Amino acid sequence: MGVVTITPMQARFRFSLALCFAVVLSGCSTMDAQECRDTDWAYLGQLDAMDGKQDINTRAKRHFRTCKDQGVQMDPRAYQQGWMRGLRDFCTPQSGKAYAEAGNKYSYGYCPAQLEGAFLQGYSPAREIIETKEHASELERRISAKKKELREARDAKNSASHIAYVQKDLRDLQLELVQLKFKLAQ
Repeated sequence: MGVVTITPMQARFRFSLALCFAVVLSGCSTMDAQECRDTDWAYLGQLDAMDGKQDINTRAKRHFRTCKDQGVQMDPRAYQQGWMRGLRDFCTPQSGKAYAEAGNKYSYGYCPAQLEGAFLQGYSPAREIIETKEHASELERRISAKKKELREARDAKNSASHIAYVQKDLRDLQLELVQLKFKLAQ
């Protein structure tokens, strides 16, 4: 494997891309005219697709408007080619798993039909685990509230039937939590 050398122009170019990537969540709306001229539109399209958050039309229009306002024309063909390359990189089982684990929610149809199944192989199980953990946390909060309600009912000397009702609710919540924890342990 040979040594790869980077020219000063490539280094500047990569720096511009890195800068744009840092603000990509805001749509690169802070791009100035020089950044619009220096942007590798294919690479930016690839990065935008790998974000997994907005469709190509939304992203491309934002870049088009931003650079048009700076008097610079984007290269829509290069951007689209990069976008397609980015989708191939994004729509994989490994990326799906990482996307779910990062707490992101996938919009069905974002990946092309021929790639979506692979993405979902990684995304769906990871997302299910996250949702199960979130549900378990919610149950723990509800159990705490129910325990407080039970203490208050006993302190207020509520009727035995009311206390029994609260106790049943508490047991049901605790059983559901045990089942969720068992599911997570598998």
